[in-house]
Amino acid sequence: MWQIIPSLASLLQDLSPVFTEPTLRTHTAILLGWLMCLGRHTEYRVFEAIDASRVASRAQRHPFDRFYNFFSRSAWTIEKLGHELCVAIVVRLHLTGVLTLLVDDTLLHKRGKHVYGLGWFRDAVASTASRVATASGNNWVVLALAIAIPKTDIIIALPLLARLHLPGEDQLSQPELAKAMLLEVLAWYPDRHFVLIGDGGYSAENLLKDLDERVTYVGRIRSDAEVYDPSVPAQPKSKRGPKPQKGPRWPGPKEAVQRADAKAKNQVPWVWQSVDVVAYGVQRTLQVLAYVVVWPEVFGLRQIRIVIVRDPEGKLKDTYLFTTDLLASLDWVIATYAKRWSIEVAFKNSKQVLGIEGPQHWCQASIEKLAPWLWQMQSLVTLWYLSSGQALPEAEAARGRMGPWDSEWSLRHMVSVLRTAILEQTIKPNSGQKAALRHPC
Repeated sequence: MWQIIPSLASLLQDLSPVFTEPTLRTHTAILLGWLMCLGRHTEYRVFEAIDASRVASRAQRHPFDRFYNFFSRSAWTIEKLGHELCVAIVVRLHLTGVLTLLVDDTLLHKRGKHVYGLGWFRDAVASTASRVATASGNNWVVLALAIAIPKTDIIIALPLLARLHLPGEDQLSQPELAKAMLLEVLAWYPDRHFVLIGDGGYSAENLLKDLDERVTYVGRIRSDAEVYDPSVPAQPKSKRGPKPQKGPRWPGPKEAVQRADAKAKNQVPWVWQSVDVVAYGVQRTLQVLAYVVVWPEVFGLRQIRIVIVRDPEGKLKDTYLFTTDLLASLDWVIATYAKRWSIEVAFKNSKQVLGIEGPQHWCQASIEKLAPWLWQMQSLVTLWYLSSGQALPEAEAARGRMGPWDSEWSLRHMVSVLRTAILEQTIKPNSGQKAALRHPC
């Protein structure tokens, strides 16, 4: 059996309220097996990696039942585990002030007649601007916490919760699932304020209507959004009927850009401004057009601020953003939305480093738990490296071997350091026989 290192054991103890004592031992064993498994991460291969000295036969009943039951039959829940994980992150990284949340969805490719929640969904990786590609799999909506690496411009997304988006018109939509997870996080921290970042798919009434006052939203807006002047025109007292609650219709983002490009009488707000901002790790000078509107279709009569961003060098396409914070600076809105890219990196890491698409399970309980659990363990590994792992001798040695394209803050680097530390903890140099050195003690 692999031996857990003390610094990781301390973090796992933070999660102990979620599990019974036997389940916590199983949880620890599965996590170590997942980290130490090489190649495709099917459940069977991961469970074999837990104890390399035990060889299981597929023809007979193998001794992995308790590991399979951890996902399919155990009473622990993703929500409670996400809560304890979030508390550990906030406490150990000393996160004060406003917390930044990211929401997005991803497709985990799967096939099979009996796989729960299987459907055909848009494949963001294979799709292009002119062609939408679809694929078979499970569609997940993920809520993550964005943190900044001290003394750098790097943002890392730490997934907290995930909900399965089922196919069918009668199922909950992606914004509705995001709203449910957001309400859970708000209940964890009743006195905290949050910034929520999402792409255009989450700029919807199902998520944003009656948005909690503690949440500031930053996201994309449709180019043809039906927006109105928030200033209500004066009405003569003699005019009968209900009083208007909004002003005349205003140009949507795309039409506003056309007015600004035409320099229509050089009137505010149809004038480009220059803004210096750090976005996607690069210092840029961008042109920005901003104005305040109401968007009744999504927010009712609540005012929002549209921020249209243009790159004078043409490296970035025009981006139509908006925020519920009317007093936010323009550079803050742009830099905040740029943090959304970190959740895309987290999805890529979970597929390429942790093999989240490898398991071949099919029942409902396993489907609903395994992928969210693995995203949470991805956050746990990142928390381990940021809080204590980077100070280990194994981390110092790994930094000395890094090439110009390697990054200390990549998940691949963190997992590599953790694997090395586990090997050093497990395989003892004083073993008396060569056979003992080939297998964990």
